[in-house]
Amino acid sequence: MTKDFKTIPPIKQTFMPKFDRFEPLARDSTAICAFKQCCRKYFFSMVLGFRVPKGGVMIYLPFGSCYHVFRHHLELQFKIHGLNGLDKCLEPAWKEAEKGWPGDPLSGSSKWDYLTKGYLLVSCVVAFNHWKNEKINGTYEVLALEQPFEVMLDGERTSGGKADQILRWNGDPWGRDFKTTGKLPQWYERSELDPKDQFIRYTHGEGGLIGEEIKGQIVEVLFHHKVTKTHNGKPFIRSFIVGYTPSQIQRWLKEQTIIEKQIDICREEDIWPACETFCSYCDYHSVCKMGTERGMAAKLQQNFVQKHWDFKNIDNTVEK
Repeated sequence: MTKDFKTIPPIKQTFMPKFDRFEPLARDSTAICAFKQCCRKYFFSMVLGFRVPKGGVMIYLPFGSCYHVFRHHLELQFKIHGLNGLDKCLEPAWKEAEKGWPGDPLSGSSKWDYLTKGYLLVSCVVAFNHWKNEKINGTYEVLALEQPFEVMLDGERTSGGKADQILRWNGDPWGRDFKTTGKLPQWYERSELDPKDQFIRYTHGEGGLIGEEIKGQIVEVLFHHKVTKTHNGKPFIRSFIVGYTPSQIQRWLKEQTIIEKQIDICREEDIWPACETFCSYCDYHSVCKMGTERGMAAKLQQNFVQKHWDFKNIDNTVEK
């Protein structure tokens, strides 16, 4: 645990008191979305810090993490080489990205088995060419990279996150977030953009960082796909614009106060109700099925890894 990671001291520990607690003082979109899905999921994942061992089946997590590293180091290299040395930025950025690669998945191990180191390299080259065109055309002025933020919501509670980029586009400040997905563009746009807590949270938080009104988020998505009869499998990039008005931000702030008060009630009583409508999609379903508190605790210890959630230092590497 890093020294700047601050937790909320538990008020009461009557539910699973044997476990240490790591509830973060500043909650990001991952934490809030977990609570909105299920109070008990929030307790297991954010308060107790239990996460699913990823293994090779979830290779899309380190794939996305390595891709983020590549995009970050492209900008760092640009600061060194400038506009006349764009081609010099590719190799050192790739060397940094490949350091986090855990090894290729076994063929046939999952639907993500095409996400190999070779496919990552192809994706990074696609991203490099996209980035190079941006620089040549002067599309964006990058103001900040990988910038963590903690800003006040209501004078008592704190909102946090880590912005991939803050930039200026056509004179206005925007955030830019890099994503990777195996979904088709029409399904991604339908399910992953707005309403989305992360993007409006980042818009609010980034404004606090630079002291200007952020217009919204440029969500730049790398789409990847397995080779099929109907798809050539080649990765490609598409950007989506998600803008917010000041009134939308104010409404979101009021909503966050309500959600935070609901979390306060659960914490004060140390009662975290399960939301059965989410069970079929939940990693912790096998835990709740145990019924007794002792059985649930044993299942957590047996099948999960206890590692606190710190949005400033997100680790998406494969856990053995």
